[in-house]
Amino acid sequence: MKTSLKSKIGLGTIVLGIISPVFSLIVPFLGLSKGMTATIITLFVVGVPEVCLLIGGLLAGKEGIQLVKGKIKKMMGLPPGKYPATPFQYKIGIVCILVWFAVTVVSGYIPNIFEVPFIKENLLYFSIGTDIILLLGIVAFGGNQMMKKLGDVFRWQPWVLPENKK
Repeated sequence: MKTSLKSKIGLGTIVLGIISPVFSLIVPFLGLSKGMTATIITLFVVGVPEVCLLIGGLLAGKEGIQLVKGKIKKMMGLPPGKYPATPFQYKIGIVCILVWFAVTVVSGYIPNIFEVPFIKENLLYFSIGTDIILLLGIVAFGGNQMMKKLGDVFRWQPWVLPENKK
């Protein structure tokens, strides 16, 4: 698939946003005041990633999403392009989404679960893992059906009352 320069810049901006916290490791060695060092590190960790992701998403648009989706499918050995998910593949996608939802909800209702040593030591990996499970469930396993259904959830549609049966 041929991509436009706008999409490439958008995807590059997204990558810059993702790696920008790494630049905060260099700031303490620049010899700046403590206040300025703290401000710049905070920007690299909190402000710059969000702004870059927003701008990159706007620039990349649907074309960028299709490009990334195609690369992920290729890495997973799935065929390129649009195709319907098999019933088994779709059910795996639903299970992935439910696992993500359960883990996310359980952690909110049972905050002491974070005190378990194994979870406490590997919390970042659990967080990243659950996010990957969600993305795989939606993009890889759910196929175009899942993407269409999720798109319909966020799209306003007129609602018609059902007819009364007499």
